[in-house]
Amino acid sequence: MTPFGDVGRPGVRAYAALGGQIEEAYLLQLGELLTLEMAAFALVDLVRADPATTARAYLLTAAGLHKLP
Repeated sequence: MTPFGDVGRPGVRAYAALGGQIEEAYLLQLGELLTLEMAAFALVDLVRADPATTARAYLLTAAGLHKLP
């Protein structure tokens, strides 16, 4: 979901209003957005990884894959 699409945009408006912010300020605090290309590269890297070294779960952000405990 992207904050610029039909689903995310109303959420951005609502959360910005709830926090007393303008939409642009709210979006800035979210940081870099995850793109389809980033997700695809992360998935390929994970599929190619040695199963013995992979975690059971990951969080995927624009900064990459993060192993979850």
